[in-house]
Amino acid sequence: TREAILLSRAMDEHSEDITKLKAKIEDLIGEIADKNKLVEELGVELKEATENRAKENAEYVGAKAEDVAAAKLVLDAQTVLTSFYEENGLNLAQTNRQQPFASQAGAAPPPPPPTWDGAYGGKQDENKGIVSILAMIHSDILKDVAKADAEEQSSLDLFQKTETDIKDSITNLNSEITELSGTQADAESDVETNVQDRQGKNGELKVVMSRISDTAPHCAYFQVNYPLRVSNRQTEVDGLKKAQIILSGGKFAAPEDVGRDIKPGDALLSIRRIRPVQF
Repeated sequence: TREAILLSRAMDEHSEDITKLKAKIEDLIGEIADKNKLVEELGVELKEATENRAKENAEYVGAKAEDVAAAKLVLDAQTVLTSFYEENGLNLAQTNRQQPFASQAGAAPPPPPPTWDGAYGGKQDENKGIVSILAMIHSDILKDVAKADAEEQSSLDLFQKTETDIKDSITNLNSEITELSGTQADAESDVETNVQDRQGKNGELKVVMSRISDTAPHCAYFQVNYPLRVSNRQTEVDGLKKAQIILSGGKFAAPEDVGRDIKPGDALLSIRRIRPVQF
């Protein structure tokens, strides 16, 4: 019946929906697993970056402490030497002391002393004297410290940016995982709903099929007895036609059986014109 067809079609639709939902759930499970793997890899990357940053910072702190100590040592030595030379009246910038000029009566004055010893060699004050060398060393150490400070700050800035980017990526991935997990839960709930609905339709279909089964014998009665009913009906029609002919004044030629049916070849003997009988 139509009711059974509709129930069967509804069950097929539920089955199709269940298949699609299960495929969707499998895709969601795979996508969630991939994102969890990315979160794990980012966590490892962040851990390695943090460890490297700690190692770099430890090296920087140790090197700076050594440089600061060396700069202090050089500065102390420079201060001690400067004090020593000042206390003893020594001029580090002068290598030869000239005797004071003393004129003699009747003698020509000696030639003026040379402005510097040897040929002019350019600016060489930074390379003369222990104090000057110590000052240069102290300055170089301070430059190294400043360069190391700048490199440390640059490394720290890069690490902080990397750390922020990784943490943001992990946060976004976790949000997506949460959303996908919710979608998966909804799909699983829809599967359960479709299963229950399909079971309900199946129960209704069983009731309908049972009702059809109960009515089957009656349907078989009409189907089995149809030829007999047709034959009986034809007999009734033949009898009515025969009665009509008799009532119209017609006669049949010596029938072997007055109750037999009219057959092809039967001839009418005579027909009187009488008023038609109305049935």
